[in-house]
Amino acid sequence: MAPSRGQTPRYRELAMELRAAIIGGELAPGALVPPESELAERYEVSRNTVRDALSVLVNEGLITAGRGRCGRRVRDRLQFAVHGSRSRSPNRADECRVTGVDTWVADVSDQGHTPGQRIETAIMKPGEPITRRLEIEEGAAVVVRRRLRTVDGAPHNLNDSYYPLDIAEGTAIMYPDDVKPGVTALMRELGHEQVRYRDELFWRMPTPEEIGKLNVEDGVPALLQVRTAYTTQRPARVTITTLPGDRASMVYELPA
Repeated sequence: MAPSRGQTPRYRELAMELRAAIIGGELAPGALVPPESELAERYEVSRNTVRDALSVLVNEGLITAGRGRCGRRVRDRLQFAVHGSRSRSPNRADECRVTGVDTWVADVSDQGHTPGQRIETAIMKPGEPITRRLEIEEGAAVVVRRRLRTVDGAPHNLNDSYYPLDIAEGTAIMYPDDVKPGVTALMRELGHEQVRYRDELFWRMPTPEEIGKLNVEDGVPALLQVRTAYTTQRPARVTITTLPGDRASMVYELPA
């Protein structure tokens, strides 16, 4: 690597070259990243420069940090698409109502993977972000369904749904069991048909609790999808899905 002649630090130039090798497939998922000494010799830079460049790639979630004798590796990426627009559409809900299969289960299975989930439920008083989106009074109780979703047996994402108590009380939503053929179809049968939704997408680093539940490695950000579902009269549900950035893509299919 020739000395930097512009304003870009040399470690960032090296990071750009290594990033291109990863994206282009020269360094494949799961491959060991060459040792610092080898990279320093190949690119004619110091080991400190190499170390700084690799730190950039760790923070971008492209490579692992490496521990002890374990070298850095290019992260494996589960090529799984989360269909943000399709999963909760009326047609999809109808299809799942007929087949008796939850929309999440159907979407994962359609892509050749094995879905799973662990469910917890509770009655709680949520914070301002939830009360504002549900348009309920401060201090009002809601029912929350917390799901740890798995793909092929491995933790994949967190999915927490909040329902006004007057909608969920006395229904299957309150119990930590799989609702067949899915909550969207159940709410429709109970007279709370979802007619539209509003999505908000945020990127941030995962919390310690999320890291523990999802086995997130250092440097991997999380995508938060906050979906507010509406009936013709009111907001009926707020769902927060937390997706580690190295496990899925969020796909929206919209009319032109």
